[in-house]
This record gives sequence, structure tokens and C-alpha cells, in this order.
Amino acid sequence: MEGAQYDAQLCKQCRGRCCQGHPGLWSEPERFWRIFFAGRIPTAQELVGLLRQRSLALRDVGGVLIPAPTESEQGCTAQRENGCAFTTSERPCQCLALIPNLETLLDDLIHCTLPPEYGSGAARCHWRPFQPLLHQAQRLLV
Repeated sequence: MEGAQYDAQLCKQCRGRCCQGHPGLWSEPERFWRIFFAGRIPTAQELVGLLRQRSLALRDVGGVLIPAPTESEQGCTAQRENGCAFTTSERPCQCLALIPNLETLLDDLIHCTLPPEYGSGAARCHWRPFQPLLHQAQRLLV
């Protein structure tokens, strides 16, 4: 991921305040396919298998389905006591792209920023071509 600002030390000190808000998205489909399907686009059935196995969801972001960890009242379900359940290389693009800010530790509010190329608007554009597959997988989930 080009331009990622991941700061493991600051994120560990913060203890996942951003994760307590909501899960990040895999904003780059190619990276998602590479991580979970060795770079190939899966069938809807294979995608459903992964979603169930890894506790992932297809989040509706402005009418576009995008893979993300599931969400609970506490935020991202991948957040554990000792950090993220995903390895650093598996984490959603938005999680890795967050630019940490020391102010977050000082006043307990989230001051981290997300570069626009990893934002929801960009993610919607990247995932739009895959909507037939994702909608088919969504129908299989219910």
C-alpha cells in the first residue's frame, strides 16, 4: 500500500480508539483479492465462505457494497485486548492509511486523519465494478 502512515507504537498506545468507532474498509479491491484469494477474483460462493470464516461483512457505503470487518456496539469486532485480529499485512486499507496524531492520546478524541485516496469516496469508485459479485454474495448470506 503506497503512502500508508501506519505507526505501530502510537497505535498501540492509543489502544484502538479508531477501532472503537467503526471498522475500516478494504478500499483497494486488488489488495483484498491478493490477501484473501491469492490475487484472483473469487466466486460469490467463495467470497461468502471467507466472509463467514473471517467475520467480515459487506458494508453498504453510499449504495456500494465494500468488504469490512463486522461491527458491534463496541466498534470493530477484529479489535482484541492485545490489538487487531488481522496481521498488519491483512488489515483493511483504511486502518493502515490512518495518519496518527499525538493529540489523540492527550485529549481522548480521535484526531487521526485519512488520506482521500483511501476514503469512502475512493473506495466506492474502486469497488463499483465488483458490485454484481458482491450483491450475489450478499444474497447468499441471507
